[in-house]
Amino acid sequence: MVGLSQLLEVYEQIFRDTASWLRNINNMLQRGLSGNLPSIIPNLGIALLSILIPLAIVILTDFYQKKGKEDKSFSELDLRVILDTVFQVKRIVIYSILIFLPYAFWDISYGFTRLLEAVLSLIGVTFMVKIILNVYNWTKGNVSTYRVSYLKALEDPTGLGIAWRSVWRSSEIGYRNELDLFDIFSSKIDERVKPHDK
Repeated sequence: MVGLSQLLEVYEQIFRDTASWLRNINNMLQRGLSGNLPSIIPNLGIALLSILIPLAIVILTDFYQKKGKEDKSFSELDLRVILDTVFQVKRIVIYSILIFLPYAFWDISYGFTRLLEAVLSLIGVTFMVKIILNVYNWTKGNVSTYRVSYLKALEDPTGLGIAWRSVWRSSEIGYRNELDLFDIFSSKIDERVKPHDK
């Protein structure tokens, strides 16, 4: 049977190990947060933006070349999907601010504030990577997934009219996509009609 003194020794050892581990983490954070981190994360943000800019140019150039052709299948819808869902243009500005703004205050902040600044920047980097993955999936040809999610989320009456006109004028709707699109269309009509039925 374990005696009380042995149990206290075990707890004391656990306490010393935990305290040592926490000191090591604190030292590591202090070195990392004051050393290279202020240059690594903004440079990573610059790298991500420098990847996004040429991708945007290529995708939008391809879009406008297709729009100039006689068959304008999904052209208006695709422009809205590219800007609002794939590239999330409005959010790129916010994500860029999250990446770069905390480092404007880096020299006047310490400890927890620096940790918070680093976390905010990493959140911005994470969302920027998500946008790049969206662009990758779009260029791989997974456009119908983005179209469907955009149409499901769309609430603006003007945008609804433009998007659905683009869909129904398209000559490239496959049978499976047509069923999915019709389900979304009918649910949107039901949403608009229900308030007027009362």
